[in-house]
Amino acid sequence: MQPFTRKKAALTAPGIKQQRGIALLTALLVVSLATIIAVNITERQQYDIRRLENILYSQQAYYYAMGGESWARGILYKDGKSSSHKNTDNLLEDWAQPLPVTIIEGGTISGEIIDLTSLFNLNNLYVENIKDPSLKIRLTQQTEMFNRLLDVLEIKEPLVQAVIDWIDKDSEALSPDGAEDQNYEQKTPPYRTSNKLMSSPSELLLIEGVTAEIYEKLKPFVTALPEATTVNINTAPAEVIAALSSQLDLEKATEIVDERGTVFETNKDFIDQTSHQVSDKNKYQVEIEPLIGVSSLYFKVKSQVLIDKISSNLDSTLKRNSDGSIETISRSPGVD
Repeated sequence: MQPFTRKKAALTAPGIKQQRGIALLTALLVVSLATIIAVNITERQQYDIRRLENILYSQQAYYYAMGGESWARGILYKDGKSSSHKNTDNLLEDWAQPLPVTIIEGGTISGEIIDLTSLFNLNNLYVENIKDPSLKIRLTQQTEMFNRLLDVLEIKEPLVQAVIDWIDKDSEALSPDGAEDQNYEQKTPPYRTSNKLMSSPSELLLIEGVTAEIYEKLKPFVTALPEATTVNINTAPAEVIAALSSQLDLEKATEIVDERGTVFETNKDFIDQTSHQVSDKNKYQVEIEPLIGVSSLYFKVKSQVLIDKISSNLDSTLKRNSDGSIETISRSPGVD
C-alpha cells in the first residue's frame, strides 16, 4: 500500500498549487474590479460635485447680473430726475459711463448702458394705416433713411421692401424686392413671415436677402423697439448720423460726432450747428427734422459677470417712462 500512497500524494500536489493560483488570480481580479469601481465612483462623485458647483456659480452669476440691471435702473431713474439737462440724454451723463470691472465675492462684474434710440429702429418701417397721408410721409422718410444707412454701410442688397413685408400685416409683396410667405415656404425648413413688429434685430437673419455678413454690418446700428422713435442726435454714431440726410456722408457725420462736445438741447441747435456741412439748408432741415430728437426712452443694459470660471452675460432692455419710472421690456443672454 505504501507505493500507492506516495503516488497519490505526488498526483495531488500540483492540483493544490493550481487551485491556489486560481484563488490568487480570482482575488487579484476582485481587487482590480473593486479598484476600478471605486475609482469610477470617485470620479463620478467629483464630476457631480463639480457640476453642482457650476450650477450654483451659474445661479450666483445670474443674480449678480440682475444686480447689474438694478444698478442701471437706479442710474437712469436718478438721471431722469436730477440731470442738469432734463430734456436731453447725452454721452456726458453718468449713465453713459461704463461700470468698470469690479471685484465681487468670488469673481468680477462689469456693465454698460447703451442708448437704443441712438440707432435706427427697424420697426419705424411699419405704419398702421398706409392710406393716412401723414403716415405715408413718415414711412417714406424712414425707408429713405434705411436705404441711406445701407449705402453708408456699403450694402448693395435692396432690403427695405423685404423688411417691410416681414413686419406688415398683409401677405402681399410690396414690389419685386419684397418677400412674403411664398418666398419663405420654399426654404428648408419652410417658415412664414412674422407679420408683426420685430422683437429683436436678429430677426433680420430670417429675411430674404439678409446674409450673415450683411447682418454683422447692420447689427451695431439697428434696433427693434416696440414703438416709433426718433434718433437721439446726442448719442448716435456717425453711421446713423450720415443716414439722416442725403446731404451728409460718413466723412461729414464723423466730423459732426468728433465735434459733439456740447449738448444739443433742441433739434434746432443740431440743425443750426451742422448746416454748414450741407449745400441746401432748407432741404436739410425738412429732411432731417422729423427723424431726430435729443432725448431717449429705451436703453440696453449689458451686464457681464465672472464667478470662478463661470460667466453670465445678461442683456436687458429698459424703458424710462415719462414719470421717470423704469420698466424692463425684455431680458436675454448676452452674446457679445
